[in-house]
Amino acid sequence: MSRGAAALIALVALAAGLASEHVRQVWLQPLWVPVIDLGVGWLLVGCGLVAAVARPNQPAGRRLVLAGSLWIVGAPRQWFGGTGRTDDFIQLDAVSFTLVGWSDAVIAFIALAYAGRLPARRRDLMIVGALVAAYSFQTFVRFLNVFPDLFGVDVLNPDGSGTVLAIADVLRTSLLGVAGLLIAQRWLATRGSSRRLLGPVLLAGAASCLVPLYGIWFPLSQLGFIDPVPESLAVPSFWLTNAVRVLVPIAMLFGILRQRVSRLAMTDVIADVGRTPSAVELEAALARALGDPSLRVLSWDATQSAFLDVDGRPTPLPPDGDPQTVTPISGQGRPIAALVHDRSLAEDPTLVAVGVAVTRLVIDNENLNRELRQQLDEVTASRARIVDAGDAERRRIERDLHDGVQQRLLALALSLRRAGVAITDDPAAAEALGRGADEALGVVSDVRDLAQGIHPAALTEAGLATALQALASRSPVPVELDIGLDGRASPGASATAYFVASEALANVVKHASAAIVQLRASSPDGEIRVTVEDDGRGGADPFGPGLRGLSDRVSAIGGRLTVEERAGGGTVVTAVIPAR
Repeated sequence: MSRGAAALIALVALAAGLASEHVRQVWLQPLWVPVIDLGVGWLLVGCGLVAAVARPNQPAGRRLVLAGSLWIVGAPRQWFGGTGRTDDFIQLDAVSFTLVGWSDAVIAFIALAYAGRLPARRRDLMIVGALVAAYSFQTFVRFLNVFPDLFGVDVLNPDGSGTVLAIADVLRTSLLGVAGLLIAQRWLATRGSSRRLLGPVLLAGAASCLVPLYGIWFPLSQLGFIDPVPESLAVPSFWLTNAVRVLVPIAMLFGILRQRVSRLAMTDVIADVGRTPSAVELEAALARALGDPSLRVLSWDATQSAFLDVDGRPTPLPPDGDPQTVTPISGQGRPIAALVHDRSLAEDPTLVAVGVAVTRLVIDNENLNRELRQQLDEVTASRARIVDAGDAERRRIERDLHDGVQQRLLALALSLRRAGVAITDDPAAAEALGRGADEALGVVSDVRDLAQGIHPAALTEAGLATALQALASRSPVPVELDIGLDGRASPGASATAYFVASEALANVVKHASAAIVQLRASSPDGEIRVTVEDDGRGGADPFGPGLRGLSDRVSAIGGRLTVEERAGGGTVVTAVIPAR
């Protein structure tokens, strides 16, 4: 409800209250009578409007406005003798007389249905239906009593109309008392957070239903079951009950706004899980917001066909009759999770629905993160396997070159040397054979260099430190070495570190125009750290094909490669590689 509409309804209620008191001539009685009369009606309307504006989705506020309006036009009446009542507005007053008590029925309905739109229990629905029937019968009987010629014939025997009217009053008052007992029973059945949320509304509703039982003495006295109560006792008691009614709208408003505070607490839950979207954080936040320390968030595991708690343990759902109940959460026709909570929280379906929505969000997020982590792990493992397979293939090719082509070329060179020595009568042929042997040895050197580039034999046979020393010794640019390796790295990590150093040194030779290079290698904290620093012209492109390939290789085994400009000119290439 908008504030403008609420203000307009409030003005109409003020005017209607004053007009009703004037029509019913209540102003002729002592001043405290109309003050209490108007106070009850205006408080019902005012508290209902505040609740309707603060909680537009909660029907209790609008129903309080309806109860206040019915009170204003049909409040219970009791007259002091000798107050000078006249026959002015008698017809309008008669209409008001037919609507007496309907406000109590609306308040009973509010309490029985709160915090939903309709009562959740079947017996509560039945008593609401019985109240509507009883009050409708009472209204009909009162119409016939005050307008006997309404249908052109006397529907009620004039001599027996008072008896029928008294029976109708006893019936509706008794049913109202039953409703009050059901509301009180519902309050007794709630506990924990639900009693805190629903208690004010339920207690106010029960009081509103049970207080009118006082007035049953009048129809019972008309039926001859009891003696009439003296006016000196009846009138003060009657208006004392109306004074108690003043507390009803205040208590209901307090309960409705308290529930709003709980709803606001749920927004804190959303904020909390927005920062740390995990089931553990969600469970703690929901338990705090709903005031239910026993609340648990269970996620569905399709592989185990079971619900798991926040620690990943299979957890059975509570059986029927347990103090806890289950609110299932599903999506796309399959279970996602379940909220296990105190049964009393089901008294507020909207509040539970908010918890369900937040839980679905967090569980979906966790499932998505789990799937992404699994995919990332699979990709990382796949990249590592590719690197290992490549290194294994490099080693195989290096062995084939060393054991096959290189050995055959050496054998060929040796054969040519022998043949040249054996030929003594043809110096030209001997010289040609010698040149052939030299060429074969040159090819052997080229094959050896090729094998070192593919996978250095020293790396496999003597380790990373020796392979780096050999690499530095072959560099055309002078290399300063600082090697402090413990030799406990895996073959894949050692190979990656070697090729980082090899590629970085090759880039220095090709592009840097450097005078000197520093090659440092250490193994701190289970890592291999390789740094190649030159004093050249700098400007290395980290996204070039060589360095980009190295970066991919390093990251494939969980490491990282950085390329930085050196202060004073030059480039610093650093690789940090997990040793295992």
